[in-house]
Amino acid sequence: MINLLKTSIAAFAVSILAACATPATNETVDTSEKIAASMEGKMTDDGTVVVCRSMQVTGSRFPAKECKSEKVWKEFDAIMAENAKSSTDRIQRVNSGCANGPC
Repeated sequence: MINLLKTSIAAFAVSILAACATPATNETVDTSEKIAASMEGKMTDDGTVVVCRSMQVTGSRFPAKECKSEKVWKEFDAIMAENAKSSTDRIQRVNSGCANGPC
């Protein structure tokens, strides 16, 4: 009985691991994900040059190298700037005026 239970648990674990390792067939890969560090300086489909940056990863001492086209980097920088601006604005609004105490 115990051997049957151990065998069934092992078979279940193997089937779960096999399902996790199997890639989905209908996934599409973005062109920015296909760019590798070896492509730095080359042209992309949209006519821009591939640029690599060293990005600091939270929780790691080692930076990650990310490579994207110039067009994608411009969009990334614009999004990051907007996020920083909205976060700063939100903090300044919450920590000023009547929000901190009696007016």
